Amino acid sequence: MERWLSKSRVLLGLCAVLLMAALNRQDPMVYAMFLFLGVVSVLGFLLPWLSLRSTTVRLDGAADIEVMEGADCNLNILVERTAPWPAFMVDIETEWEWASQRIVLSQTVPVIRAGRAPDLGRLIQFPCRGRYELIAVRLSSGFPLGLVRARHTLSRPQIHLRVLPAAQPVQWPLPWDITEDPQGELTTRRMGQSFELGMLRPYQHGDSVGRVSWRASARVGELVIQHFQQSGSVRLRVAVEVPHGTSLGDATGAGEQAIRLAAGVCHAALNNSAQLFLYLEHQTEPVRDASAVLPALAEAEPSGNGFFPVLARVTHATAPGEQVAVVVSSTCPGPELVLALGALAVQGCRVVVCIALGRRKVPLELAQAKALQKALQQAGFATLMEAP
Repeated sequence: MERWLSKSRVLLGLCAVLLMAALNRQDPMVYAMFLFLGVVSVLGFLLPWLSLRSTTVRLDGAADIEVMEGADCNLNILVERTAPWPAFMVDIETEWEWASQRIVLSQTVPVIRAGRAPDLGRLIQFPCRGRYELIAVRLSSGFPLGLVRARHTLSRPQIHLRVLPAAQPVQWPLPWDITEDPQGELTTRRMGQSFELGMLRPYQHGDSVGRVSWRASARVGELVIQHFQQSGSVRLRVAVEVPHGTSLGDATGAGEQAIRLAAGVCHAALNNSAQLFLYLEHQTEPVRDASAVLPALAEAEPSGNGFFPVLARVTHATAPGEQVAVVVSSTCPGPELVLALGALAVQGCRVVVCIALGRRKVPLELAQAKALQKALQQAGFATLMEAP
């Protein structure tokens, strides 16, 4: 019964009753009531519809935009009117899709005047990273009486938006030690055996005779030891557990927090001039370019193989003495993770497991994180658990 008693049907019914009463009784008061209700009904029905007519959406700028999650986003989407009358209190909804997740962002524009184009995207914020595609733009208005809401769906502009994860600050627990680099990709000032001369110094008891520079010794009249620059670098390999299922795109969940924590680990490594290798499920090769780290984390999606094949790839590529950061959520299974990390420990790598907690701070999730941390510490692995 209630679904039949809508505002529009009630107003039409009252107008019909008053019109019949006015015609039957020939009473000026009833005529006045009918005219008043008729004017109110016309305003309630016609003005919302007129406010949305001749309204278009125009894209002003690039179709691919990059923004940080949680920051104000200027999408350069402009709402224009060609009708001479203005539109009031227009609600604008933009619907975005990424990885089977849909997010609807809405805002209210008080006045849209003819010849002026208010910016639609200045107040929009995306709470979670990802590569979003605009799939719908909808306008609605109930001005002035709110009796009905006129709705209008516009043709969508072709916009793709990459939302970068906000890096969580990380205090790395290990020293940034030098690892020998036979390929010579990053030369350091560490002295050792190579073909690039670093320095000369007087001979000391116990030094190897093979490192004596005989020409320099002949010039100064005493034995001189030659030091060479050793080819080496600070290397860190980062393996990230990508959220899957319902946790993918959940801005407050532990899975998305693991992405932010991984961004913080990569940021700390790059600030210390480390050579970075980022391993993700959807990419067969590690990300090595510093400028591609955040875009790769933003578009990271789960694959059908899962996270542990990623650890297998890291184990195969890691050399002794390198550092490995394994970033997981609090829901990661502990026994399987300890078993997968055992191969890295055998190779002599320094492993740090970073455990991410969700923003909701659910007691069950916190208990899982502590249980995972305890299992890893008992197995001899360093852990880092920083709540957001």
